[in-house]
Parts: sequence; C-alpha cells; structure tokens
Amino acid sequence: MSLKETIVPPTLGGSYVYMANTAAGFLGKKAYPYFPAPPPKSVDFKKFTLDEAVSLDLNRHCSEILKVYDPFVHNRKFPAVFFGAPNGGIVNLAVAMGLPYLCSQFRIPILLETNDRIEDKDDLKPYAEVVEAVGERWTTRYQWGAVSCLVDPIHDRMDLSEYAHVREKFAQIPPAFEEFLLNHLSRNGTVIFVNMTYPWMSHRLGERVYLQVGGLGDVSADEYLIGSERVNEFLKTENSRHEGGWRLKDYPITQRPESEWGTEPGLKKAVQEFCNKNGYDFLLLEQNHPAGFNLLAAHSLHKKHTADGGRCGGYSINIFWGLCPTLMLRARLLGCWFTFTDRASLDISEEQLGKLIDDFPDIAKRAVMGYYWSYPGAKLLDVVPPSGWLNMLSKHIPRENITIPGLTDMESTEHDIFQYEDALFQESKKFEGKESRYVVSVEDLRGLLR
Repeated sequence: MSLKETIVPPTLGGSYVYMANTAAGFLGKKAYPYFPAPPPKSVDFKKFTLDEAVSLDLNRHCSEILKVYDPFVHNRKFPAVFFGAPNGGIVNLAVAMGLPYLCSQFRIPILLETNDRIEDKDDLKPYAEVVEAVGERWTTRYQWGAVSCLVDPIHDRMDLSEYAHVREKFAQIPPAFEEFLLNHLSRNGTVIFVNMTYPWMSHRLGERVYLQVGGLGDVSADEYLIGSERVNEFLKTENSRHEGGWRLKDYPITQRPESEWGTEPGLKKAVQEFCNKNGYDFLLLEQNHPAGFNLLAAHSLHKKHTADGGRCGGYSINIFWGLCPTLMLRARLLGCWFTFTDRASLDISEEQLGKLIDDFPDIAKRAVMGYYWSYPGAKLLDVVPPSGWLNMLSKHIPRENITIPGLTDMESTEHDIFQYEDALFQESKKFEGKESRYVVSVEDLRGLLR
C-alpha cells in the first residue's frame, strides 16, 4: 500500500470516513481510516484522556478535518457544496456531482479513566461521568455544538468499558466550516443541506449534552433501555450477568435525532439563515432513515455513467463505511450503499436493489460486495453474516457474477476489511481514463427530485 495512493482521515469512524471517501473519488485514490492498515484485531487509533478531551480546541479540530479537501479545492469555487449528516449515499451523490461534502459532526474517542475499577462491563455510569465532564466544558466554550455519546453494548461490545464514542454535533455552523463555504462556493451558489431526522431515545445529561444507548439496527431503543428476552440471551452468550436493559435512572429520557446518523434540529434553520445572509441558494435533502438517500444517489450515478453514451458495468455493494468511489467512477459501477449489516438494513437493501434493477434493465448483472464489519468474535444477535447478504444479492444477480474480496468464512463477521478496498482499487486501475466526464449538475439533481 502506497501512502501516495491513499487518503487517511484524522481518526477512525464517523464523518471522517465519508468526507475522506468523497475526496478519494475526486483524486482517484483509496481511503483508509488509518495508516498503515493492520489486521482487524490490532486496530489502533488516537484515543484522548479526559483531560486531553476537555482542553481540545474544537475550532482548530474543525480546521484539521477540512484539510482532507486541500488537494482538491485549492483556489477553486463550486456551484454547490453538500453539508449535513454523514451518509454513504450522499458520498455517492457528491462524487457524481464533483462536489465537496462537509459532515455536520465529528467524533472524539475518550478513554474511560475509571476503567481500572469497572467490575461490570455493562455499567454505563462511567460513560455518563465522562460525557457530563466533557459536555459541560465543550457546550460552554462552543455555542455552535451539542455533545452526544453513543454507547452500543451489542454492536460495539468490543469497545465496552474502554472508551466512549463522543460526538460533537453542529447546532450552528462552526467558524471553520463557514470560512470553507465562503471561500469555495461560487457567487449565488447552492448549499445542499442533508437533514436526517432518524429518531432515537437519549438520556439528557445536561444542556445540549446527551448519552444514547444503542443505535440503528434490528434491536429497538426500548429493548436497549428496558431489555428483552433475546437481549438477555445475547448477554448470557457474552458471559455477562447483566439483564433488564441499560437505562440510567438518574437522567431523563428524550427523543431526538439519532447520534451517529442524525442532524441536530437547529442546524437546518442556521444553514438557511447563512444562505440568506450571503446570497446562496438553499436546497434541502431530508429523510427519516439513513438509507433514504440511496435511490437518489444511484439515479445520479447512473446519469453520470450513461450521459456520454456509456453503460454501467454493474453494482458496487458497500455496507456501513466500506465505500470505494474511485472504483465506482472508473468502472462505471452503480454504487449501492447499505447502512449496516443487521436484518432490518438487509430488508431495506433488498427492496432498494430490486427497485434499481427494475429501473435500470441496462445495467450488467454483476456486483462487487464489501461487507465492512470486523467485530472479532462477535456473537450475532441482529447482525446478518456475509452468507445472508450474499443470498440476498443472489436473488437478483447470478452468484457467479458476485465478487466478495476479503471474505473467506461466510458465517463470520471477522475478515480482512482492507483486502476489499485493495482489490477494488487494483481493479479500478484497469479502467483508469475511461470514466465518464459528465458532471451531474444542480439542475439535474432538482430534476431527479421532482
């Protein structure tokens, strides 16, 4: 792997991955969450102590995040810029339009300093202590943000009791992001705002400070909070005595947009006001589920691939954050981003894939599948192993035409997650220079929205 061919976002997960993948599509590179790429069991990335986290300069952090676009946007202005919720479908849409995509949150992994005295791995009080401390400091210093920590004792169990996934979510536009928009939007340009309203229940720890238990999947918010028979059985397989859910009784519960995928409620109004003040057009893309943008993105990619008389060469199936836009563009593949590997996401994905196959009979019946979840030793509750996804795809595409790089054990979620992107990147080199030069315009997008 050559660093010259690779875009590496500042840390693992969240919006970094989506912005880095967008930049990778523009620059003909691949995107890894860190460099070099170790096997899944030895993943390592920057985790902050609580003292480090509370003293972080978040305005500077925003500027560092935006540097991923430096090689692409230097001295350029664009007719539009995407801004809003992190979403793989929006990556596909942004690369079809050749536009930057700014995500409205970032994640700071914070170590649980009480880790040495945690006896019950399922005790979430240490999380609340960390989030309250950092939340009080950040919300006081940075009026543009809210603090949200997602703790998932099922899907992220490998991290449980070690560190907290704390997100700074924009309720207003941070100064560095305002500067980016002012510097790189053409006069009378368009801010395409991505609003995601997918709801979840959260503990309210303070003013603009929240702790969410669980997240998108086939396990409901109520099951996370009060438990269920299948959740209790799952915990037994994990040798845990915990049962009855993960409700923190000292804090009130409130419904709000989901931590990982949702957009802060006040941000839409703030972006509208910014556009009005600076003479920009405001175009709203809004959905109540992260998968809701996929069909729009696929139709945009199809237009890009075929506008010059070319033909789509098949489907690129990406699950969670395993996006490879460079291959999609070079090989004229139709990108299909699927939210997660759980049963509910699989059902949505099958419905959407069937619709695309009906909409586009001209697309070759072949696919490359990226199953991007490598939880070592995972006990499956709602997660569907690669075999289930392959069976779903095989209903629509002949099995012999489906490539599955990086997957050897079809019943295990653990695999070499980097072999997938390496294989696709090498394949994309065969098509370099043959990608469509057509750029989907804002007017094209408006036409697809009608």
